[in-house]
Amino acid sequence: MTAISRRDTLAWMAAAAASPYLAGQAQGAPNAAIAGASPWRDMVLTPLKARGYGKDAKLTEPSVPWPLTLKPHRRRQLRLAAGLILPADGRSPSADSLPIDAFIDEWISAPYPQQREDRVTVLSGLAWLDAESRRRAGKDFTQVDDATRRAIFDAIAWKDRIAPDYAKPAQFFARLRALMLGGFYSLPEGMADIGYLGNTPIAGDYPGPTDEALAHLNLGLARIGIKPVSAG
Repeated sequence: MTAISRRDTLAWMAAAAASPYLAGQAQGAPNAAIAGASPWRDMVLTPLKARGYGKDAKLTEPSVPWPLTLKPHRRRQLRLAAGLILPADGRSPSADSLPIDAFIDEWISAPYPQQREDRVTVLSGLAWLDAESRRRAGKDFTQVDDATRRAIFDAIAWKDRIAPDYAKPAQFFARLRALMLGGFYSLPEGMADIGYLGNTPIAGDYPGPTDEALAHLNLGLARIGIKPVSAG
C-alpha cells in the first residue's frame, strides 16, 4: 500500500471536498428496526476538542491540528471495503492499493460539521460490518472470506434491492462509497481513469482549441444568439 504523509492527506482532503461525490449526506430511511440483519447502533462518541485551521491557515507551513481516529483494525476494514467498491480494471488499480483508508481517517477526524456527522456514520457502520460478519460467519469483517464480504455489501449497495431491516446500514454504505469515490478521483490514479489532465503545461506556442471544442462552444453560442467564433 502506498505510504502518504498526513500533510499530503490534508491537501488531498481539501481537493476532494469539492468533489460532487461528496456533496451532502446520504439520504436513507430513519432508524428502522433491524429484523434479519444485525442491529444498527449509532455510536455515542466523545466530542472532538481539537481546533480546525481557523480563518488564516498557514498554507506555506501546513500543520495537522487534530489527532487521527482509526485503529489498525478499522483501517484494515476500509482497505478491504475499498477493494470491493473500486476494484482494479484496465485503466486504474484497485482502491485497496491506494491510501483511501488514510483519507477517510483524516476526513472523519476533522472537527467540522460535515466531518463530525460522517464520523458517527462511518464508525457506526464499521462496527456494524463486524457485527453482521459475525452473524453470518462467526468472524469479524477482516477475517471472513471475500464471498461473505460481497454478500454483505450486496445487501446494502443496491438502492432498489434493500430490505427494510438493512435501511440504516445501506445509508452508511452510500456515504462510505461517496467518500471513497471523492478520495479516489482526487488522486492521480483516479484523474487518469477519467482522462483529467488538469493544469498540464504546453511546450511552445498555444495551439488553440481543438475543432471539437470549438464546435461545442459555437453550438452553445448559437443557442443564445451570439455569433460563432473562429480559432484564428
